Amino acid sequence: MNISPIIQNSIIGTNSNVQATQARAEGIQFDQMLEEAQRNAESATQSTQKSAHIKTPEELELEAQQLRDACQQFEAMFLDLMWREMRKTVPKDELIGNSNAIDMFQEMHDTEIMKNISKAGGIGIADMMVRQLSPQNPIRYE
Repeated sequence: MNISPIIQNSIIGTNSNVQATQARAEGIQFDQMLEEAQRNAESATQSTQKSAHIKTPEELELEAQQLRDACQQFEAMFLDLMWREMRKTVPKDELIGNSNAIDMFQEMHDTEIMKNISKAGGIGIADMMVRQLSPQNPIRYE
C-alpha cells in the first residue's frame, strides 16, 4: 500500500472551490429573494392599475400590506447583504475555530436578525419605498 503525502496546494484549491460554490449559492439566493420581492411589489401595483371600480377599505388595506411586506423583504435583503460584506472585513475569531458549519450558522443567524430589524422599522428604506411606490394611495403607511 502506497500512501502519498497531502499537498498544501490541493487543500488550498479545495478551499477556493468551496468559497466559489458558496459565492454562487449566495448569488442564487439573492436573485430568488429579489424576484420574490419584485413579484410582491408587482402584484400590489398591478391590482391597483387593473381595477376601475372603487375599492373597499379592506382591499386598500390588503394592497397596502402587500406593498409594505415587499418593501420590508427588500430592506431585509439589503441589510443582510450589507452585513455580510461588513462581516468580511472583521478578522475571524480563532478561539472557537473555523468551520463551514459555524460560518453557515452565523449567516443564517445574521439573516434572521436582519429580517427582524427590517420588521421593527429598519433603517427607513422600506418606509421610503412605500412612500415612493404609492403616492396616489389615500391610506397612510405608518
